Amino acid sequence: MKENIADTERCDSQNEIPKHRQQNHESRIGSSLGGFLIRVGIITAVVLILLLMWYAVNVLMLIFAGILLAVFLRGLSRAVSRFTKLPEGWSLAAVIITILLTISGLVWLLAPSVAEQAAELRRTLPESIRQGEARLAEYGWGRKIIEQMPTFEEAMPNGADAFSRVTGIFSSTLSAVANFVIIVFVGVFLAIDGRTYTNGLVRLFPFEKRDRASEVLDELGFTLWWWLIGKVIAMVIVGVVTWLGLWLMGVPLALTLGLLAGILDFIPNIGPFLAGIPGVLIALTVSPTVGLYVLVFYFVIQSLESYILMPILQQKTVKLPPALTIVAQVLLGVLVGGIGLILASPLAAVVFVLVRMLYLEDTLGEKIVKPSEEGKDEDESRAKPN
Repeated sequence: MKENIADTERCDSQNEIPKHRQQNHESRIGSSLGGFLIRVGIITAVVLILLLMWYAVNVLMLIFAGILLAVFLRGLSRAVSRFTKLPEGWSLAAVIITILLTISGLVWLLAPSVAEQAAELRRTLPESIRQGEARLAEYGWGRKIIEQMPTFEEAMPNGADAFSRVTGIFSSTLSAVANFVIIVFVGVFLAIDGRTYTNGLVRLFPFEKRDRASEVLDELGFTLWWWLIGKVIAMVIVGVVTWLGLWLMGVPLALTLGLLAGILDFIPNIGPFLAGIPGVLIALTVSPTVGLYVLVFYFVIQSLESYILMPILQQKTVKLPPALTIVAQVLLGVLVGGIGLILASPLAAVVFVLVRMLYLEDTLGEKIVKPSEEGKDEDESRAKPN
């Protein structure tokens, strides 16, 4: 009897071992399944976020344009506050009022002549295109190009096509106005209370990373501010020089062409090329010699701006490699359209700073010079005796 009881206990103990192993095996399966589900959930969330960003990319571009405007207004208000000792709120109000008054004054002074010249440009441009075709037709290679191109009459819409184009232009105009209003409102509200938004963004990071996040945001704001200052100065110089140069060469519509060159200069590399096309076409109506002079004139302006003016203006900000800017313009132009082409350069500057600070410095441990320190380092090196 005792032997039977002992045998039964041994069997029970032997059976308990497999049950314990089975429980461990089941727990490992459950933990691995849980880990797998967590990874699937993270991947799914990342994919959904990327899809949301893809479909909302135009909205994100408008928000970034509003951030650019806010950085510009905020930087001007700080400069005014340092100079006048006014609080930043009053300085911001003074900056906004001054900008509105300046724009209104320029519109009042220049609108009549610009409107007249713009109407003349619409009348003159078709004739300029015809004369350009006639010049090209004098050469064999030019005739081959003309044969592949539609005539001006074929390019002009008629009937139902004209109606669809008119409605398309009307909707595009409404969309542009709506986008402009959104950019202005976002920019003004961010400029009024930008610290609230930046503090809220910093609080999304872990506590030990908040100081670094704040430092990165400050560097991005510094970079965008000096990029905008350099770009505005370049736009004014290019616009004025183009106007005076075309006026001295006797090219019609010099003021309108100068304004067009200054505005399109906001788009690096591509903008000056787009501005030069109507200038050369209008100059061809005067004479082929003047057209050649204008072509060389635009090329000289672009070269001086790219290799002399912009390097001087970019001493206080990130120096973007030209190839990187072109790649960003092509990529965003294809993916987003016109607004991506316009904002490609400042976006490339932002990405460049983020890569340097977050990857080269934080991840790889490389010592870098921040944009806010580049000017200081150059001043210190010049101050040291040889």
